[in-house]
Amino acid sequence: MIKRGKPEGPIRWTTLGNAPFPKPLDPCSGYLLQAGGANVLVDIGGGSLAALQQYIRLEDLHAVWISHLHADHFSDMPLLYYAFAFSENPLRKIPVLGPVGWAERVEAFVKSQVDHKMKSFFQVVELRDRGIAEIGDLRIQARVVEHGVPAFGLTARFGDRRLAYTGDSGPCENLVTLAKGARVLVAECFSREIEIPSVHLSPEDAGLLAAQASVARLVLTHLGPTLQEDEAVERAASTFNGAIEVAHPGMVLEA
Repeated sequence: MIKRGKPEGPIRWTTLGNAPFPKPLDPCSGYLLQAGGANVLVDIGGGSLAALQQYIRLEDLHAVWISHLHADHFSDMPLLYYAFAFSENPLRKIPVLGPVGWAERVEAFVKSQVDHKMKSFFQVVELRDRGIAEIGDLRIQARVVEHGVPAFGLTARFGDRRLAYTGDSGPCENLVTLAKGARVLVAECFSREIEIPSVHLSPEDAGLLAAQASVARLVLTHLGPTLQEDEAVERAASTFNGAIEVAHPGMVLEA
């Protein structure tokens, strides 16, 4: 149970992993969002479920929020289902929020001689543009972004604190909308080149987004395999003159 009260204190964002495929010390995309006692797993790519348990117990998880259904953001969801289904002690039903059809996709993956239903262990919630989830005093708003499949970014709000996450997306107006007013912008930066149209951000795109949204701090995440960190920061700085850094597993941000 999360106690409601006057929202005080920071929003914490811990990078569990942000690799395009899991590596020994770097899982795929997964982030722990925390504020006011709420623990939310944002994206659940390969290896992120194990990494999550370095920080919290599964019984202390309050929600899962999934940006889109590509494997590097979603593939540990069947394993979370197993964790809940086979737990020695029953775990409370937590909301799992994802694009339309996420539950059916997991059910097809874990199907055996019997049907396994996500609603047996989770509150099945499908994301929609501008939809708001409230976990205690933490409010998470979803915005549709451009990725070639149904995909969402988010704005997390806790009192006057605000943090934004792009998910995977090419440049689009909704990214500017979700990032405006945020102290910290966590922006994927997978694409090495500037491409129009694009389903990913280049470093210049990420910097321009941060500048348009007037954020204080830009954190580049989910870098593509051919994009070096120094190059990404240098190129993002060509369009944004604020603080820029690259996310690593274990990195904790406060907004």
